[in-house]
Amino acid sequence: MTTEQVYVKNDGEGLDKALILAENFAKTVELSTRNSIHLRLLTEEVLGMVHAITGEFKAVFWLEGDAKECRILLKADTLMDSTKRKELISASSSGKNEAAKGIMGKIRELVEVGMENFDEIGQLQMQYGVNPMAYGNMGLDNEAMSQAMLTWSLKQYRESLSEESSEEYYEEAWDELEKSVVANLADDVRVGIRNDKINLTVIKKFS
Repeated sequence: MTTEQVYVKNDGEGLDKALILAENFAKTVELSTRNSIHLRLLTEEVLGMVHAITGEFKAVFWLEGDAKECRILLKADTLMDSTKRKELISASSSGKNEAAKGIMGKIRELVEVGMENFDEIGQLQMQYGVNPMAYGNMGLDNEAMSQAMLTWSLKQYRESLSEESSEEYYEEAWDELEKSVVANLADDVRVGIRNDKINLTVIKKFS
């Protein structure tokens, strides 16, 4: 099943419609009460991220799948106001995006920076405590890099933590994972970035 597509904006427009899409999807494919709640929670997390994005942001939202697996999708190709974002960040005491905490905060910043400047993704890797050239570490796919597209994967990020991370970063990252609704409920989260185009996919398998 594929739902209709709705536009969602960070000013709140379309967010209620997106939640209704998720509820209707759960009813149509006859998800259990437990799985319906999990799908709603994941949808709320995605929409909460949209609402928290700085600057002007608009994206297309929809769901695909069946009673065994669902994909929550978000696609955006509207450039945000990079000047505004930089002003907001420079106003913080550290000169960094203090709101980029937790898994969804990091995903949101990947989306923001990806829409502002493709080349700045490497800077995020340094900020998050990994080698900027080791794209596999932050869940960034090497094959995608060769195609001029960055792909971040929550699954790859989780798997890479024990391989390259310092003890301090490892403990902080796992603490974030344990506290994250998305990290605990989703089987994977993928962020694809190509120039000004962003694709976010949250994958949930049902049992």
